[in-house]
Amino acid sequence: MKINLRTFGILLFLLVGTSILRGIDRALPSADSLARVTAGKSAWEILGLANKYSYTDLDLALAYANIALVNARKLGKMEDVFNAQRAIGFIYEDNALSEKYLAAYEQAAQTAEMMHDTFRTTIYNDLAVVNRKIGNYRAAYSYYDKLLVVAERIKDREMIASAYHGKGQLQREIGSYDKAVGFYLKSLEISEQMQLKRDIIVSHIDIADTYAKAKEIDKALIHIEKAYRLAVAQQAQSPKDEEANAQLASAENRYGEILATRGDYAGALQKHEEALSVYRGINMKPYIARTLMLIADVYLQQKQLPQAEAKFKECLHYEAQFTNPDQAELHFKIGTLYVRLHRSADAEREFLKALELSNRYDYKDVAQRANYQMFLLTLEKHDNPMALQFLSKANALNDSLFNVEKTRRTAEMELKFDTEKRENELNAFKARESRFLLVAILSAFFLAVIFLGYIIQLRGRSFRAMKLKNEEIQTQYKKLEETNEILSQFAYVVAHDLKEPLRSIGSYIGLIQMKHGKNLPDDAREYMQFVNAGVKRMYSLLTDLLDFSQVVSQQPGAEVIRPDEVLEDVKANLRNAMESKNARIEYANDLPSVRMNRLHLLQLFQNLIGNSLKFTTNQPLVRVEGREENGHIVLTIQDNGIGIKKEYRNKVFVLFQQLNKKGQFDGTGIGLTICKNIVEKYDGKIWFDSEENIGTKFYISIPAQAA
Repeated sequence: MKINLRTFGILLFLLVGTSILRGIDRALPSADSLARVTAGKSAWEILGLANKYSYTDLDLALAYANIALVNARKLGKMEDVFNAQRAIGFIYEDNALSEKYLAAYEQAAQTAEMMHDTFRTTIYNDLAVVNRKIGNYRAAYSYYDKLLVVAERIKDREMIASAYHGKGQLQREIGSYDKAVGFYLKSLEISEQMQLKRDIIVSHIDIADTYAKAKEIDKALIHIEKAYRLAVAQQAQSPKDEEANAQLASAENRYGEILATRGDYAGALQKHEEALSVYRGINMKPYIARTLMLIADVYLQQKQLPQAEAKFKECLHYEAQFTNPDQAELHFKIGTLYVRLHRSADAEREFLKALELSNRYDYKDVAQRANYQMFLLTLEKHDNPMALQFLSKANALNDSLFNVEKTRRTAEMELKFDTEKRENELNAFKARESRFLLVAILSAFFLAVIFLGYIIQLRGRSFRAMKLKNEEIQTQYKKLEETNEILSQFAYVVAHDLKEPLRSIGSYIGLIQMKHGKNLPDDAREYMQFVNAGVKRMYSLLTDLLDFSQVVSQQPGAEVIRPDEVLEDVKANLRNAMESKNARIEYANDLPSVRMNRLHLLQLFQNLIGNSLKFTTNQPLVRVEGREENGHIVLTIQDNGIGIKKEYRNKVFVLFQQLNKKGQFDGTGIGLTICKNIVEKYDGKIWFDSEENIGTKFYISIPAQAA
């Protein structure tokens, strides 16, 4: 059952273990008590004991699993040895101990090599999943390839579907959303042929999730709606089936998350509440807890803080059901809520609890964020030495996370390169095969109609020359695409990596100015201001470069957008700049709608209007107008600013080109380049008219069929 086979195995392990052990009290972790509890029990029953304590007592869970393993080896039962090794992997995975669960699964794989192919497919799937989880994408892809080979050999179509599904998840994680959907559809096709209803639901949920990550919310909603309707029908047929109920609740939760990304918070809350009701009905406490946290997050997004606090308090009743990473995240989120409620003491208590859990289990991400929040809280209390300690810990953890992120991004790029290489090799093979077939046909035709040989020879030469030329053009085009992709990734990684040291520099400069500013000579204070200004400018430049690299890699959207609604968001984002210059932005409420990514239209308006506010010495007045003309939607943004000199007009859309003296106006020279890149994604055009000291008028034209 695709990736769901593995999930089902874990769930079955949980259910059987729970049913076997219901009513058994927690055994003391001593050798005698362990021996008494496990005496006379089968390996499966002992593994059920291990599973019972997997989340709550790591040492006890491992003790039971190892007893099952030792007993299985004594009896020479290879299947029980395999199950025990795999159970140890589950336990370490539950506790996010990546190195240990990877080693456990690899031991199980060595055992599986001596067994039937069915065991190999199971462990290859496990190893692919956990390697994907820790960012070993090449290894994960390799295990999915092995899984495909074995599954096709034994004609296990469910495992073939699982391999395709897993490859889809890999492609989704590295941002290759089109390829991800392609693999998911292959998996979905097999599931539909075999009428595997639960797998069909899983595929639609993951396709919806992929489209959501690609910001194609309309397509995401189509697939999550299909998953939801199928899950409702399945649950109606088997209302007491625990797995059917759990799958319905899972679909409802994912539906809610997608609605929240669209801003439909009422719909999101409705879906999460429906999921919560289903989970309560089957008493799945860990999932009740997670759903409560999702509901609390929605209230946080709406800034309904009392409601969020109530849901987080409900979460605390189920805290024992959370995994250790989720417990740390829960306390961090509650701390964030109390910061917004200005309850510093409560916030500090929750952040310290999150720190205690994350330090105990080495969860660097939560630890870094909690240390930074404690730095801010202690700074407010003017406890500078303690603030400096928390900041130092946060920065050290940040450096460690940087290395992890760089390793993950390197793995992503390696997998993308491997995928492209495989596709190129396949295309080259197909091209060679096509050429061979063509030569064979031409030869046969030549022998059959010898009297036309000379003409056919000439045409053949011309055809081959044209084909070779086309192949050369295609090769150059692919190289250009690969180069652009690598440059885009390079720009992202460089900008992203450089921002963090700059933030640390800024933080330390702030501490120096706060702690020693009064004791510094006048010229030293002036130099510190120069450094601070340089840090801010560099941070702004890197932020714009990140925006540019993300715009380059994004695909055009097809959402119908009303420009006047986007302009309201722009006014909110630029409120400080508008108020400082007493600026006005005028536009009609009947501007023609456009079909594009909302974020792209927001960036267009914000960059152009932001420039209008920036490059003016008068009270800024910006007019936005729109019309449909000759099959195009034309939007205009006109200002009363300083205008653009004639000698600079060819440089306006060139990256990093600033047309005024540094220091006269703020800016990085990236904004208009971003605008040009966005418009060209939609096969549109952008140009301008300008008069010095009178103003500038930008025109954006997008084809109506795309708009």
